[in-house]
Amino acid sequence: MKPESKLWHLMKENMPDIFWTRFENWATPGVPDVHGIKDSIPFWVELKVITSKKINLRPHQIMWNYKYSLRGGRSFIMAQTLSQSLLCVFPGAVVHSIASEGALATPSWSFPLVPWPREQLASLFLHSALPIPPAQS
Repeated sequence: MKPESKLWHLMKENMPDIFWTRFENWATPGVPDVHGIKDSIPFWVELKVITSKKINLRPHQIMWNYKYSLRGGRSFIMAQTLSQSLLCVFPGAVVHSIASEGALATPSWSFPLVPWPREQLASLFLHSALPIPPAQS
C-alpha cells in the first residue's frame, strides 16, 4: 500500500464520525484527495507524505487550493513526516508558500501521529479560523 493510502486509512478509521469521500483525481486535476463533512461543514484535505525536503504539490493542486480558499472554502494540506512521525497541517490558503518552501515551510498546526489526534484534527477541519490567501501576481 502506498504511503498516502496508509495515511488515508488512518484518517478514515480514526475519525468515523466524519463522512469521508476519497477521490481519484485523474479526471479533475487539482481537486484534493479527500472530501469530509460533519455538522453541515464541508472541507477538503490533500494528503501528502514527506520523504524528502519537498512537499510535492502539482501546479493544478496549488491553483485549486488557492482559488477555493480565496472564495472562502475550507481546504487543508496534511503532510505526514516519515522521519518524525508528525502530522503537519497547512491551510489551503498558504499553498504557494508550501510549494516554494517545501518541508521547510512552518506548518500552521502539527500533531504527533500516535496517538491519532482525532479531536484536534476534527476541531481544526471544522472550526479553525483560516487565513485569506495573499494576492498572487
